Amino acid sequence: MQKLQPLILPAALALLLLLPACAPQLKTAAWVVRFDLDSPAKIASVCAEARQAGFDELLVQVRGRADALYQSEIAPRAENLAAAPADFDPLAQLLTDCAPLPLHAWLNVFYLWGGASPPENLKHPGHPEQPWILSDNTGQPVSRYSPREKRLGWIEGSYADPASAQYRILFVEVVKELLARYPVAGIHLDFIRYPGPGYGKSEALAREFTRLWGFDPRLLPEQLSAETVTAWLEGAQPPADRVLTTAALFWDEFRTGQVTQLVREVRQAMNQSGAPGTILSAAVFPEASAAYLENGQEWQTWAAAGLVDALYPMTYFGDLDRVGAQLREISNTPRAPKVALWAGLGPSGKDPEQIAQEARIAGTNGYAGAALFSLGHLLKNPPVEAWVKAARAARAMPPAISKPEQSSPLVTASATLAPPDLPTLKNIVAKALTGAPSPNNLEAKLTLRLREYTQAQSQAIPLAISLLESGPVNLPESLELTGIFRYANPKDSPARWQEQETLCEKARQRLMNGENPATVAREMSQDTTRTMGGLLAARFLDPLNPQDQELARLQPGEISQVLRVSNGFWCYRLESRTPERQTTFAAAPWEARRILFRQTLNKPLETL
Repeated sequence: MQKLQPLILPAALALLLLLPACAPQLKTAAWVVRFDLDSPAKIASVCAEARQAGFDELLVQVRGRADALYQSEIAPRAENLAAAPADFDPLAQLLTDCAPLPLHAWLNVFYLWGGASPPENLKHPGHPEQPWILSDNTGQPVSRYSPREKRLGWIEGSYADPASAQYRILFVEVVKELLARYPVAGIHLDFIRYPGPGYGKSEALAREFTRLWGFDPRLLPEQLSAETVTAWLEGAQPPADRVLTTAALFWDEFRTGQVTQLVREVRQAMNQSGAPGTILSAAVFPEASAAYLENGQEWQTWAAAGLVDALYPMTYFGDLDRVGAQLREISNTPRAPKVALWAGLGPSGKDPEQIAQEARIAGTNGYAGAALFSLGHLLKNPPVEAWVKAARAARAMPPAISKPEQSSPLVTASATLAPPDLPTLKNIVAKALTGAPSPNNLEAKLTLRLREYTQAQSQAIPLAISLLESGPVNLPESLELTGIFRYANPKDSPARWQEQETLCEKARQRLMNGENPATVAREMSQDTTRTMGGLLAARFLDPLNPQDQELARLQPGEISQVLRVSNGFWCYRLESRTPERQTTFAAAPWEARRILFRQTLNKPLETL
């Protein structure tokens, strides 16, 4: 028999095989919401449980609604501490009882108030008379929204306008005071964004855009997506849509710059605070493209520029297909070497084994840790230690270090309007299509889109506005609809999409059988229609919109087919129609003005 020779592995291969065994376990953290911190007994319990379970750090919510769960000369005392002793300082007790566990001060940034009535304290930052309250695109302050308007506007409550320099100054002073008084391990920013795409066109920003671009930004498409940006880039839109999408991308960059300006100012304040090593982190939406286009949150650029030290993407929801795809895509986003990733995992509706599977994906993709939302939920589903062990079971592989040439195209948005040039547009598209393969012939396509816009700006746009403003216009027909919606994330599995489509079809059949839309919506819908009897806001028909073309064929009482959209499925019941009527362009609602502008602009562009 031939004598076997000892197997000698190359040193590099041997090291590679040893890495999983030698790699450290994921670190673990938990968010702790303010209602679990409003009494000395609750804090004692939180700290005892956190230490026993073996967490590595906690993110404690000490600013929930523009208030303070600590001693402050700037922020009002939190109203949920009304029953607590006057000298009770939640953050001070946390630092004592949880020691030596590092604590990060979790601050909600732009979200000011969520109650049905305004704060009792007239000096509260969320009081309706404060100068920084965010307005919607009609000019109405969100602090004056009715419960119905909140649901229709997909907004939790009152927000500060990120464009308000006065509010940014206030928030930076809050951070400075907190760091000067408490030895926290970090500042953790949440709600560092606009509430949605229908917000941000404040009077000041709109005037600036109008001055440089020649028309009001409220005439632009209210929402862009990666799909629409791809269609625009490939020229697969009508001419007017291509021109308006170009302008909307520059508007989105301008709006995003207002949010990023606050991140810059907080970073600068922390660098000057005299508290070296204090970490600046942010909880962010997991899909970078949507976060940028819909909420003005360019976390991928904060990471590339090193404005933050850590990101906590909120990958709470969905099955393993969705969470895993989100975690992988985030890990491939270029970032400065110092920026750590923490996977935000949601135990709600899951078991420890599911969390362990998600944590393993995070670990193999370079995440430093897993943060669970929230500790209060875990306390209701004991033992807490089981969840921590599940999150920690994964090994933290070394993160891939982005090459400088990969991260260099990403430039943070400015709080001033960017010039409509090729480098700026290329940077915008890189953010809008984060995670997508780089398009072929990108610069040639962008050059064409800019040329189209420049030509329209000099001729077609002024002509369209002149025609609309010079006489009466026909207000488009509008529909009163009830609807059923089933949500599906683009990263969900095909099986999940099929399941949601099937459920939407079941809801449709119930409507077809004459069931009350409110009952069906309450039992089967997954958006605000669930709590509003299925009722939707009045919808003006856009003849260029394929879905509106389908709805235009309905008669009152008829039910639409199940319609697929980018994030799920709808079926509608037509309640009533309001025919076209004459009015002036200035008197028309902005939803109608957008449609009229788009139609009027498309006519001359089609002939070019």
